This record gives sequence, C-alpha cells and structure tokens, in this order.
Amino acid sequence: MKNRLKELRQLHSLSQADLARELGVSRQAVNGFESGKFDPSLDMAFKIASLFNVAIEDVFINEAKNSMQTFVERFKKYFGFERFSSKAINAIKFARNEATRLQKSQVEPEHLLAGLLADPTTTSARLLQANGMTLNIEINDHSFESLGNPRFSPESNLVLELALEVVQLKGKKSIGTEHLLWGLVRLAQTDNTALSDLFQRYYIDLEALNNQLAETV
Repeated sequence: MKNRLKELRQLHSLSQADLARELGVSRQAVNGFESGKFDPSLDMAFKIASLFNVAIEDVFINEAKNSMQTFVERFKKYFGFERFSSKAINAIKFARNEATRLQKSQVEPEHLLAGLLADPTTTSARLLQANGMTLNIEINDHSFESLGNPRFSPESNLVLELALEVVQLKGKKSIGTEHLLWGLVRLAQTDNTALSDLFQRYYIDLEALNNQLAETV
C-alpha cells in the first residue's frame, strides 16, 4: 500500500527516529511503514493520521477504481473487518453527497447524521425517530450514488474510529448504521459541543438513545 508518510514526516522536519519516538515504535518500524513493506495496525494508522492532523485517506493511498470502491477497500484492509453493511455504505455515500451539495470541503458529523436518516428503514433512522428526531431528509434517484469525494473531517474520522472500536469489542464482522450512530453519540457525549447542540436542536433524547444503542450494538 502506497503512502505519504515520508512526505508528511519531512514536511514536519522529522527524522525517522523522531517519528518513531512520537509513535512509540522502532525506527525500523517507521522505515517499514514508509517503504510499504508492512502495513500499520488500525490503532497505529489513526495515531499517524492524528499526529499529522490529517485524515487517514490522506496518508495511505490505494490504486483508484472509483471513490467508493477505494474507500471501502481501504477500510477493509486497514480496519480489520470484512465489510460495511450495504445500508452503512449508503449512509456514507449520502453524507459525502450532502457535503458536496452544501459546497463543504469536508464531511462533518452533521452530514453523517443526515446520512443515517436518509433511509428510514435502517436501524439508526428508527432509533433516531423513536427518540425525538424530527428532521426530514429529501432523497432522489441519485442520493446513494457516489457524486462527490470530500475528505472526512477529524471529527468524522473519530466517529468512524469509535464505530470500529465497538464492532471489534463486540466481535462483529461488519459495521452497520447502528455502529455509526454509536460513534456519533459517543462523540456528542464527550467533547463535541457542536454535535451535542445538533442533537438538542432536533429534540433527541440522548440518554434514552444511548441506552437503546447499548442494547442494539
């Protein structure tokens, strides 16, 4: 897997030894990552992206087929689970399209939330509506196609990381809309005031939603 690790390291005036100390690994490990000899773990991939304050997809590069195929394949390889559910993929597509429609350079948590509501048959949409969500999402024949490819913001990347963590913790093999919603709720309950305010704006009972998610995921 190609990557921009050497480029980012040099951009920040770090030697391989410096980067190794920052990551808590050996210099040989850093050299292996940069050369593509071996791939970092999920935790290490996120740690590298966080260190340089970029999205994971800005560090590790796959040979492009199309934007969504590349996105899914990257997550399969790096994040250690077999697949997204089809409904989770559609939610991510919708979120990216929504960011593109609004002329945003990044996919933010609010776009992910819209994606989770776009299909009312999903577990996430049913849970949100049962707990007070009043937002109606308009869809059309192209809503779940890949129309844009904006990067994920650091907050949205964290939502995906939290979703992956609960999938791994529960021993599941795929990530569903309920896991993405879990990540959003975790983020709202920790330190994301904007996301917490977003939930409150739509009168969502976060405590009740959290309890139901704990039984669902």
